[in-house]
Amino acid sequence: MTSSSAQPWIDLDVPASELRLDPTLTCGQAFRWKATGSSEWTCALWDHVIDLKQTQSSVQYRVLGQLPAARANVEEALRDYFQLHIKFDALCDAWAQTDPDFEQLRKTHVGVRTLRQPVVETLLVFIASSNNNIKRITMLADKLCQHYGQSIATEKGPFHTFPTLQRLNEDPDIEGTLSQLGFGYRAKYYAKTVNMLCSSHEDPEEFLLGLRTAPLDTARTELLKLSGVGPKVADCVCLMALDKSDAVPVDTHIWQVAQRRYVGRVLDPKEGPEMLKLLSQDHRDKAVALARQLKASKAPTTKTYEAAQQLFIHLFGDFAGWAQGLLFSGDLGQEPKKKPKPTPSKRKSTQSLPSANERKMRLRSNVKE
Repeated sequence: MTSSSAQPWIDLDVPASELRLDPTLTCGQAFRWKATGSSEWTCALWDHVIDLKQTQSSVQYRVLGQLPAARANVEEALRDYFQLHIKFDALCDAWAQTDPDFEQLRKTHVGVRTLRQPVVETLLVFIASSNNNIKRITMLADKLCQHYGQSIATEKGPFHTFPTLQRLNEDPDIEGTLSQLGFGYRAKYYAKTVNMLCSSHEDPEEFLLGLRTAPLDTARTELLKLSGVGPKVADCVCLMALDKSDAVPVDTHIWQVAQRRYVGRVLDPKEGPEMLKLLSQDHRDKAVALARQLKASKAPTTKTYEAAQQLFIHLFGDFAGWAQGLLFSGDLGQEPKKKPKPTPSKRKSTQSLPSANERKMRLRSNVKE
């Protein structure tokens, strides 16, 4: 275990309108940040333990500890991690021209950014996300780090780095180990994926990082070769680690968002032309065709998954993945309308509706392979 003393707080000089930690770090894209104080979040990244703090005017960071070999420029790494060169307000301006609802979303869900995460961590954590919930995904990620990562002692307790693929490949029975740690049927996915990447590439992490410069379809195709990676997981990795801002992960909930928010509006004789006014005629025709395809479908399938994805891309362009993330976050924040209380009777009482937080745990993690 390596330990060191905490360093002073440093201001990233980023307003809350561009970055708010709580919704960004808890909306189902990152699973290892721990709430460790009032508006404070802590995680081991780049061989450092990093503390973040939301203030009224900005976000601050400090290093709580690090490994001896740590070399990262933490401030540069954090700016890259949060993609602070991309202006959230400017994206909302553009999206609001297509969907005026973004004017309200940008106020109620301000500063919800899409992260640019380490590719190995993103891949392996999202393999664990299939048919899972946020609480359990977090638990599995913690177990993976505690068993295979390196521990760094801090004033807030020990934190563990995320293991490299090479470190995982050193375990001759990784499937057995992960089964004992509670990974269940996913253990074989990890064993196969780690073996495939390490046996096929001298530096598997460099191979994965190389997909950042590949077209979206190429990156997705390569990821789909890996065990435990289906379309949704592949698109999550593309969006959150491989610079594919137009990748739109579609699960059951996002499919429902597309149906509820956009299909009817695109097909409406009055509202449709206004929503599609910025598109070329060819793209308008494609958007209408996609909306019709979705309207005819009562449940998500492989074809309607692609249709919902393409509809988002046609509506919101190169940053459709970011738009989808904000729409999802906005949807989670809406409390369901309470039904009138039933008239007292001898029948068993109905269960209360879930809170927004409970819905968040259930919905964001309804991840299909």
